Amino acid sequence: MAARIHAEQGPQEERAEVRESEAVLAATLSARAAAEAAQAQRAAEYTAAEAERAQREADEARKAAEERLLRGIPPDMRPTPEQMQEFRARHGYAKHALNIAFTGESGVGKSALLNALRGMWPEEEGAAAVGVNKTTAVVEGYTDARHPHIKWYDVPGANTPTISGWMYFMDQSLYIFDVLVIVFSDRFSQTAGTLLHNAQRCGIPAFLVRTKADYLVRRIKRDRRNQRLDDARARAILRAETQDMVNDNLAKLNLPTQRVYLVSEDGMRDWVVDRDSSSTIDEPAIFEILVTAQPGKDPNQG
Repeated sequence: MAARIHAEQGPQEERAEVRESEAVLAATLSARAAAEAAQAQRAAEYTAAEAERAQREADEARKAAEERLLRGIPPDMRPTPEQMQEFRARHGYAKHALNIAFTGESGVGKSALLNALRGMWPEEEGAAAVGVNKTTAVVEGYTDARHPHIKWYDVPGANTPTISGWMYFMDQSLYIFDVLVIVFSDRFSQTAGTLLHNAQRCGIPAFLVRTKADYLVRRIKRDRRNQRLDDARARAILRAETQDMVNDNLAKLNLPTQRVYLVSEDGMRDWVVDRDSSSTIDEPAIFEILVTAQPGKDPNQG
């Protein structure tokens, strides 16, 4: 009898041990699952917190940038080496030439001035397109038979329906060029100041050129006709008023003062083709500075 009872207890004890082992395993698996779930929850919360922090920082940066723009402070633009290489290839950057780009707002006369610097008329083959309905749509490069060491670039104007204002410097890849000629006509806008600011940040020599000087001189003489100004006096007034206007705006942008060159399309062409200075103001000066510059050397340094 005792032997039979003992024999029956053996399997019962084994089954109890199995059940206990299964319960322990189930508890272990449940605990592991709970731990993994908790870890996943913490990871999700961390990811959500990081996303929220990143969004908050982005919002703060955007707000700060907007506030800077409202105060007239342009944003800093810094291209990557990959961007430099990509866009130099795209725009046909000439490695062994001086690559000079004409930039500024739409309608200030960049294309016309570029043609005049090359001694060309708008209707000639190879000239940059000019006119009310012939604005530059993409960056165009032009060689110069008179100065084969230079490649000129005509850049689309800023502040048009397709070209934004303060993103203009990066949108048009202006950081790839050796020299920038920042062109304006009537007023020195924030766009011009932003271009100068970012050119300096990228170490690119930049010149300020006010076009349509012949028209502006005539306007001064007309507006002050009671003073009976001659051309020389009207030009002197234009120079002083232009420099004062630009200096005031550069001060607002915390930029140093810089000379402004006064030019006209006809005056530049007369000088380039015939060395006729009868209608020039600063055309000979800016022309000689640009065409005698050397790649890798700042033309501002002589």
